[in-house]
Parts: sequence; structure tokens; C-alpha cells
Amino acid sequence: MAVGEAGGRDRPAVSGQARGSQWTLAFLPAFPIVLLVLRLWQLSRQDLDTMLLLVQNVGPLDLVSSLVITLIWVPPVVVLTVRVLGLLYQVSAGADAKPSWLAGGADRTPDWAVAAAVMWAATAWQAQYLPVLAMVTAAIAGLTVRHRHPQRVRLIRAVCLLLPLGLAIAEYAWFGPAIVDAVHRGEIVVALLLLVPPLLAPLLAGPIPASVARSATHAPAAAGALIGPVVLGAIFLRAPVLPSVALELKPESGAPRGEIVLAGVVTVDDTMTTLLDDQGAVRFVPNDRVASKTLCAGAEQIPPSRVEAHGWLVGQSALQWVLPSRHTPRSGDPRCEGRPVKG
Repeated sequence: MAVGEAGGRDRPAVSGQARGSQWTLAFLPAFPIVLLVLRLWQLSRQDLDTMLLLVQNVGPLDLVSSLVITLIWVPPVVVLTVRVLGLLYQVSAGADAKPSWLAGGADRTPDWAVAAAVMWAATAWQAQYLPVLAMVTAAIAGLTVRHRHPQRVRLIRAVCLLLPLGLAIAEYAWFGPAIVDAVHRGEIVVALLLLVPPLLAPLLAGPIPASVARSATHAPAAAGALIGPVVLGAIFLRAPVLPSVALELKPESGAPRGEIVLAGVVTVDDTMTTLLDDQGAVRFVPNDRVASKTLCAGAEQIPPSRVEAHGWLVGQSALQWVLPSRHTPRSGDPRCEGRPVKG
């Protein structure tokens, strides 16, 4: 009995923080699966038979592709937020900084991962969020210098003051016309996103009072960890999974014109086209009744803002701006608006 007790005393105890990390790593792979199931459940309007039909015909690659494209902006947000808040806590608390999951996450994130996250965000985020990215990047650079080289005053001044000032001048030179355009169009949120972050960058690169450092950094991080999955789920539930089409059906006997059906295509076989409309109703259309069909663009493909910066819509990412894109004729084709083609 004594031997067993001694062995138990010699066994290293697992801290509460380590157990929390183990549970987080265990549940993390299940989160995308839950999102995919909820998307099909929402698409079927909570009808089990419709959901089973979608599970049978919608491929896993379709769902995963939709998930990746919709949430491609998320990983840089997580990496940069943990790094900047963890560094801000360490720099502000100084020698009194207590071990925490936020500081540990910042220390364990290598510099190359932060650089990769910045480049990822620069290409995946919409242009209207690039000033926020520049602000966070400047803050991370300043806080890193303060944390690693606290005695090098000139270097701290250069990185914490001159770097944000240079970025602010460059951003205002590029986005200046867009800010004026956003104000004229009444898009105040876009104007603030382009105008305010360069002004806040020097403030984030400096320490905050040590008495409030822990609460000011850990509270937003904990709130983001709790609310983030809900927000991501709500965003993904609006992501397109089925191709949106407009089918013009041949007129039935005695009818002057055919019907236009707007829905998502579930599957097409030799005899039947299976559709799912916006109300979650499944419709089976014989192929011999289809007179014509066209691919339509969903509402999610409409740019959220018409403000431009040197020809670049601020609602588009660098990838969307640089890479060639094909615009589906939702507004040009009358069938996408529920009207038959004339003539």
C-alpha cells in the first residue's frame, strides 16, 4: 500500500490548464463535422427525409469545399489575435506576469507562423479589413520588440512609432479616395474601417497599466473563444452548398407559357432532375419537361459594397481582384429573375 502511495506521489500531476488543452484538442476536429451536419439540417428545413436525401446526393467534397471557401479568413484571425493579446499582457504585466494560456499561446506561436498568417490574411481578407491587418501587424512588431529587447530604446521608438506612422501614410494615400467615396455613399462602417485603424496602431504597440493588463487581454480572448464558434456556425449556415439554377419548363397543354423554377440542384439522372427550393421543398422534374436552364448567382456573390480603391472593390479580397472570375448572369438573364426568355 505504501509502495502504491509512493508511486502515486511520484507521478506528475496534470494541471487544470493542461487538462483544458487536452479537451480542446479532442473536440476541435469534431467542430467542422458538426458544422457540416448543421448545414444539411438547416438546408433541409429540419425535415429528416430531406436531410437524408441531401446526405445521399451531396458529396463530402462539396461540403468541405464550401466550408473552406467560406471560412478561409478564420485561421489568421486566431493566430494574430492570440499573438497580439498574449504579447500585450506580457509587456504590460512585466515581471509580475503570471503564466496563462494566452501568454503560453503567444510564446508557442513561432515568428514564421505569424508571418504566414499575415500573408494569408493579406490575400484572403477583403480590402476593407486590410487597415485592421496593418494595425495588428504593427502592434505585433512593436510588442515583440518591447518584449525581447526592452533596453533598446531607439529600436522601440522606430518600430512602435515610425513604423505605424509610415503604414498610416501609405494606407491613407491608397484608401483616401475610397474613404471619401464611402462617406458620399453613406457607407459609414466601411469609412470607419478604412479611417480608424491607422490612428490606433501606435496605441496598441505600447503597454497598458499592469493592474488591468490581465482582464483587458484575457476577457476579450475568452469572449472570442465562446462566441466565435457561434458566429462561424451562423456564417457557414448561409454558405451555398447546391448550385443555384433556373429551369424553364415546357408549357403544359392549354398553358400560354412555361413555368420558371428557381432552386438548387440536388442530383440529375437520366430521367429526373431533383431540386430543392428556398423553402426546403423537394421537387422532381422530368427531364423531358425542361426547355432550358441556366446557372444563376446567389445573393452571397453580390459585392457587399460598391466602394472602390483604384478599381479594387473594398468588398473583394486580393485573390478575387487578381484572379480572373466569371460573373454568372443573375441580373442579365431573365430566367434568374423568374421570367421566361423573350422570343
